[in-house]
Order: sequence, then C-alpha cells, then structure tokens
Amino acid sequence: MSTIAHVGTSHHVDSTAAGVEAAALALAPLAGRTPSVALVFASADHDHSALLAAVQGALPGVPLVGCSGEGVIAQSDSNETYAAAAVMVVASDRIRFQTFLIDDYGADPAGAGRRLAALVNDTATDARCLCVLPDGLQGNCTQLLQALHESLRVPMPVIGGAAADAMTFEQTYQYCDGRAVSGGLAALLISGDADVEVAVSHGCSPVGGERAVTKSADGWIHEIDGQPAWNLFKEYLGDDSEDLNAEGIVHLCVGERLRDHADYDPFVIRTPMQLDKPTGALFFPGGGLTEGRGIQLTRRDPERIRVSSRECAAKLRATHDRAPDLVLQFDCAGRGRILWGGSAADEIVAPLRQVLGPSTPWVGFHTYGEIAPIAGRPYYHNYTVALCALYERAAA
Repeated sequence: MSTIAHVGTSHHVDSTAAGVEAAALALAPLAGRTPSVALVFASADHDHSALLAAVQGALPGVPLVGCSGEGVIAQSDSNETYAAAAVMVVASDRIRFQTFLIDDYGADPAGAGRRLAALVNDTATDARCLCVLPDGLQGNCTQLLQALHESLRVPMPVIGGAAADAMTFEQTYQYCDGRAVSGGLAALLISGDADVEVAVSHGCSPVGGERAVTKSADGWIHEIDGQPAWNLFKEYLGDDSEDLNAEGIVHLCVGERLRDHADYDPFVIRTPMQLDKPTGALFFPGGGLTEGRGIQLTRRDPERIRVSSRECAAKLRATHDRAPDLVLQFDCAGRGRILWGGSAADEIVAPLRQVLGPSTPWVGFHTYGEIAPIAGRPYYHNYTVALCALYERAAA
C-alpha cells in the first residue's frame, strides 16, 4: 500500500514549540517521504497563527487543514487540557487531498455551501469524501449543508465537525494552509483510489411524548407546544432549575424527528447551548429546528453511548478485510470530560480504535456539532460520534 499516515502530539503551552514538536513527531516515521496533506487540531487557547506557522515551517509546501477544538483526539487519547495539539501527516501516491477555505461562512452559510460545492465540482470527478470544518459559533450549519448537498454534482459523503473553544463560547478558529480565521469554513476533499467509509451514532433514549416547535427564529426555540421551551426541560429537571447548569441537564437533549432515516435512529440529536431566562427561549446552534418540526426530549444514556459507539466502529470495520489506513473522529464536546471525567479516552476513543485496529493512525477533536450523512444527506448533529475511515483501494 502506498498510503501512510502518522500522528504527532504536543502539550507545550508555547504554540510555536507545540507546532514544531507535533509536526516533527508526525513526520519522522515517513522516512523521507513528502506528505500529501497535514491535518491539525489544537485546543482553543493556543496562538493559532503561531502554531500553524510552526507546523508549516516543519512541513514546507504541504497543504494543511484543521481547526480548534474543545479537546484534541489523537491515537487512543482524548486531551481536553489547555495545551493540546495534534498533527496527522498523510503521504500517498494514489489518493489526492485538496484543501479549501471559505472566509465568510458565518455571514452567509448557504452561499458558503454553494461556493464550496463549485470549487469541488471544478476539481475532481473521482471525489470520494468531503470533510468540512465550519465555525461552531457563527453560521447556520443546516443551511450550509443543505446548499452544499444540493449543489454538489458528484455524490459523496460529507462529514466533519464544527470548530470549538474551551466551552467559553467566545471564538473558534478554522485552519487552511498558513491561515487561521474565525467565522470561516475549512474543508478537505479526498479523491482518487480510495474507499471512504463513514458512520455516526448517538447514545440517547426518548422520554415522554412527541412535541412540536411552535415558535422559533434564528436558532432560538421560543415555544414548544405553545409554552416557553425551558418549561418543557424543567418538567424533567425540577421546577427550581434556573439555567443550563441545573443538575441533570447534561443528560437531557432534543431529538429532531427524521423524515427519512434508513437504518439510523428516527431522531437527530440536538443540544441547547444558551437560555434566555426572561422568555424561556433556548438556543440550538446549527439551525434546523424550525416551526412545525416534531421533536421529542431524549436522555443521554452512558451505557448506550458505549454500545452504540462500538457498533459504529464495527460497522466500518466490516466493510473491509483489513484495518483502515487512517481514521478521523469527530466527537461532541458534551461526550468528553463533562460526561466521563478523566476517563473519556478509555470510554469513547480507545475502544473504538481497538475495534478498527489498535495501530490505526487516528486523529480528531471534540466539536460544537458533528456533521455526518443519514440516508445520503448530510446532517448537523449534537452529542454524537462521527467516524471517517479511509482505505486505499487495491491496485488493479
């Protein structure tokens, strides 16, 4: 096989030193081969321009793509400290990688989707997968994905995650080559002699009956069944619950009913990020929860998360008779230390890598929303894991 991938990590608090170390550790095993692409993920408090400059200095001329995350996933580890950086380098003679950056995604998500689709359409007829990394705080991701899906001429899975910060909800960063921007959309197109398998899963169970969104605007759900949205959550939290820090809120989310879900769960999971106390309105990033949509409250189930995550990995492993050449993991920020404490790596990373191959090169990040297809259409999810496994095709 001609495709080789390696991952390097660093915990240096100095961003330049972190970039140098992570890139050097990733590059060394390539034994002189020039990488085709580099993927970079880093915790939010890094100086992202300095980090990228250091990585590019170690990998001159190599296309680069990535973003900031609430945490960094690398090999079998999940690191949600304030000094985490990971670099995956991939060298291949038969698989092509192209990077794109749309600067103003946050201002015009649908336009960004159409512009990205035009770039992809003009580039390759043998495209296999498009990985997208939009800002997780700006922009309506549902509008982005709808426009992208409608505009792509070559059918392909769209997968990725929304860039995050350290749960401060202030600013995220998207990387492409030597630039780090906010409010942007970074993307990686994979083409050529490759099979790209994707899978997504959550671990939530429905509670109560189905409800309807009766008033919404700009990502805010104001009313459910004619009542303030927060009132519905309080039914399951207690009348004295005052905000999204209430006891039990970490396990409570919303299931958006799907019209076409094939073999997936009937619901896409969505999580509220903000509460407007005077009105009881709840903000759901990523859009999509509009008036008239059927929803149901769901509860996060740690045991179901364990089982469904492994099933997700097993589904990918069953597609080929060998381990993948690399895996990308996009996992919700709410499924890391917030749920598992210090054992997040043992619960939601290491077991998946064991299923897909304990030595498989593996990288990703904790997101503010996951992007993965259901029945051929890309969706914005919360509280899920989205996996992307790349296999070089056997030579003819």
